[in-house]
Amino acid sequence: MNAMVIDDFGDTDVFEHREIEKPSPGPTEVLVRVRASSVNPVDCKIRQAGSWAGISPPAVIGYDISGVVEAVGETVTDFDVGDEVFYTPEIFGEQGSYTEYHAADESIVARKPESLSHAEAAALPLAGATAWEAVVTRGDVTAGKTVLIHGAGGVGSHAVQIAATAGAQVIATASPKTVEQTENLVRLALLTTRQKISST
Repeated sequence: MNAMVIDDFGDTDVFEHREIEKPSPGPTEVLVRVRASSVNPVDCKIRQAGSWAGISPPAVIGYDISGVVEAVGETVTDFDVGDEVFYTPEIFGEQGSYTEYHAADESIVARKPESLSHAEAAALPLAGATAWEAVVTRGDVTAGKTVLIHGAGGVGSHAVQIAATAGAQVIATASPKTVEQTENLVRLALLTTRQKISST
């Protein structure tokens, strides 16, 4: 199968197109044909010097996937062949998303919302899940609370939208280049929330 492999740590020139062995799903895994992936800051850090993440070149990196289930392991219960899914592959020492096929345990896989294209869905898992973990799971943000988000960049922009949608008052810091984008994200989240309230 086709893959983009880093043959060493370094700049973008370490990427090389290669044919590698297609994985087979284990008993609890789904095999996904990758339709889209995205690039995160962690991809760049691992490409430059990823031994801290258990990566040993040659390796396939990349940590966002949107695709279609091609095969399922014998004990998989939540997914069938043909399901559209998205998820974040395990980072530490695992094969990443810059490949034609990827095998993942069904416990980390979610169904792709029908309203999102594969490209849109692939932009969400790592940054979006990190923001959700911070705002909802750990922060327990609910309506009426005030949330301070330092740096409304990749993860922060998701956190701004999640907190605003939850009904919190959002205070966010941003670089001069992203101030307008951050304000627009808050407005969009508030508009979406109002639409949901008015339609119920």
